[in-house]
Amino acid sequence: MTAVHHPGRLRPVRSPDAGVIDCAGARVSAHIRGPATVLVVEGEVDICNADRLAAAIRRLARPGNPFVLDLRSVDFMAVEGFRVLLAFADECHRAHVSWHVVAGPALRPLLRVFADHHLPVVGAAGLTAGSG
Repeated sequence: MTAVHHPGRLRPVRSPDAGVIDCAGARVSAHIRGPATVLVVEGEVDICNADRLAAAIRRLARPGNPFVLDLRSVDFMAVEGFRVLLAFADECHRAHVSWHVVAGPALRPLLRVFADHHLPVVGAAGLTAGSG
């Protein structure tokens, strides 16, 4: 197996917004919406950044508060990203964490193929990052 190093992709983005984390091809940002936190993911989720993205989500989710994982701005989701999402969902279930997923076009085909996913998928009404 040959590893390919992309130094520019692994540098963290220096953002004035402490609620934004760069995940080497994807970004996740936190937005407070009433009693819940909305975590908005943008970009591509693949084998190279899926674990890094899951760690960022764990870091931004406020313990004891419900959260929504908004994946509408994800352009591409590899099977590895979906696998990590399922493992994260299992962690949340075991810890009795209240959360939901807003699926976007990149996630919907995987939800159809793996119909027994048990993800808490909800509609997208009222969850835009710019509102509130």
